[in-house]
Amino acid sequence: MGSFIYLGIGELELDWGKNFIFNDYSKLFLKTDKKNISYYYAEDEVIVQPGYSISLRRVKNRLELLGYSLQKINSHFQNHNDNYSDYIEQPYISFETILAIFSKINIKNYKNKKEDRDYDLGEYFIDNIFLNDTFKDLRDHLGIKNKDIGTYFENLDPLITLRLLIENPNNLEMNLEWRTQDVIDGGWTNEKEIFVGVEEADKFLIVTEGSSDSFIIKKSLELLKPDILDFFTFIDMEENYPFTGTGNLFRFCQGLASIRIQNKTLVIFDNDLEGVDKFNKTKNLNLPNQMKIMKLPELDEFTYFLTVGPTGETYENINGKAVAIECFLDFTKFNPKIRWTNYSKDYDAYQGSLENKDAYVRNFKNVRQTADNYNFIKLTKLLDEIYTNCI
Repeated sequence: MGSFIYLGIGELELDWGKNFIFNDYSKLFLKTDKKNISYYYAEDEVIVQPGYSISLRRVKNRLELLGYSLQKINSHFQNHNDNYSDYIEQPYISFETILAIFSKINIKNYKNKKEDRDYDLGEYFIDNIFLNDTFKDLRDHLGIKNKDIGTYFENLDPLITLRLLIENPNNLEMNLEWRTQDVIDGGWTNEKEIFVGVEEADKFLIVTEGSSDSFIIKKSLELLKPDILDFFTFIDMEENYPFTGTGNLFRFCQGLASIRIQNKTLVIFDNDLEGVDKFNKTKNLNLPNQMKIMKLPELDEFTYFLTVGPTGETYENINGKAVAIECFLDFTKFNPKIRWTNYSKDYDAYQGSLENKDAYVRNFKNVRQTADNYNFIKLTKLLDEIYTNCI
């Protein structure tokens, strides 16, 4: 009979494989997500053995970084319909409708029939999904029942279904589980082979203006968003960093655009005079689809900020004029002040920078965990902006 491997939420099976033929879902999990989980068999037999488990709340961000945000699964769904075989009956259902239906489905109520038999293509969906009361709204909308309808949904990317079900808040504490142990015990694979994790093609290369920027972003991810840290790589800043500074970063973007880089890349500019200027110039380049740019976000905290310059001390809006990465660190133990330095004729304004910024970085380096007495509010907003640009 062979060994089976399943991706599921509770008793709901999203995908399955047999022996050595199965899809790799290890990128949805961290290695630390391996634990003892329930395996569901025919005649209501449940066996607890090792597998991978992550809550739907946690896996949402990983899914979106893999290209399954709501906006993108709309495109995936349309592609599924546009490229579907003409000789198989296709139900008429819009993305808006399927989103409305699936976002109301409560997986806790679902029970699998789990018959010990082989299904023909389309039969599993009819017997275990279409006729199940948990999916009554989908059945009522489609109104028809045949194997072609089952085949249509069995061919739908299971990660689309997963992302749709995450829209129901009642499902967020349910666990997505990858039940791998049977194919391992059957000798079809082993633990080292089966857990590939996030591959290089799925990672985002973060490019910044200097080494402090990358250090701060990476450590912030480690502390605040460890569940997605493995999706990001950073250029080694320790030696021979070839494009430190705003001007060189712009030239580096020109180079990446000219070679049509295929890696997922996010370039982050400062939100000061030079950074905004180079950000705007970079936007006009013919950038590859995989390459995105952003500048450090504008925050309300920067609209009334103590500055010192030729006219003495004043409070000013430093967004777009003097915001560097250090401005997102905790100011609690300091008296932050922006000093206006060089006057730019091109911008008819002064370029500013945070005084004693190295002290803010040293203070951040001493932070070991989120429970430490440190204000992460601005760093959280920065990471949210990076995440939004990546998805």
